[in-house]
Amino acid sequence: MNKSIIIIGAGLTGLAAGCYGQMNGYRTTIFEMHDKSGGVCTGWKRKGYTVDGAMNWLLGTKPGTSYHRFWGELGAAREWKVYNHDRFSLIEDKNGKTFTMYSDADRLEQEMIECAPEDAVAIRRFTGAIRYLARFDLPVDKPQELYGPIDYLKMARMLPFLSFVRKWAGIRSSELVNHFKNPLLRESFNIDAANESADMPALTMPMVLAWQHQKTAGYVIGGALALVDLIQRRYLDLGGELRLKAKVDKILVQRDRVVGVRLADGTEH
Repeated sequence: MNKSIIIIGAGLTGLAAGCYGQMNGYRTTIFEMHDKSGGVCTGWKRKGYTVDGAMNWLLGTKPGTSYHRFWGELGAAREWKVYNHDRFSLIEDKNGKTFTMYSDADRLEQEMIECAPEDAVAIRRFTGAIRYLARFDLPVDKPQELYGPIDYLKMARMLPFLSFVRKWAGIRSSELVNHFKNPLLRESFNIDAANESADMPALTMPMVLAWQHQKTAGYVIGGALALVDLIQRRYLDLGGELRLKAKVDKILVQRDRVVGVRLADGTEH
């Protein structure tokens, strides 16, 4: 009996599902209503420029880290070229004063203390969190449903890390600004209350900066278009079928079991 999978949507998730399906002996077909794959991981070219609508950095660009293995299996890490930014962001206030959020935690700490010596204690607490988080590489080799006793023993070593995460997760991003007295630092860490990210855990910022500090969240040269192209080629090389401009109108069900799809052109698969 042939094993087959129909995948709706050729975004990164759909392409990855197709690759892993093909690698595990399934015959897969991806139906995508757009004329190109990538989904929200996309970009476009205009007047000699490439406008990237998705990628500033990508987690897992450093060899040897957990997520890097996935990009290797999906064909991306085998050919990509990665650039690691030395600056995460540059903030300028209304008076023209600037603050650089460096990717390296030591350089960032120096910059922050030079900018706001009165906030030295809060600054060292923040950059210390970055260095602490940079020590850990979360295990992502299998879903928890497949964990055995040895896997849980490995997770036990992560308990101090998880306790630290819970502590920072209890602070909202919008509250992080209250840790600083200096006006420029406060403005740099301020998040508009109307922004949906204001209620995110404050853990998000030191976690992202920890990835930058580790150099495991670099920029893939060529951006979203290059990343999608690499994974699409991997999928097609594995023998997968990609149908573009093929909108799924209906999922077909028989006796409470999904059996296929009907496209906008009326064909059933």
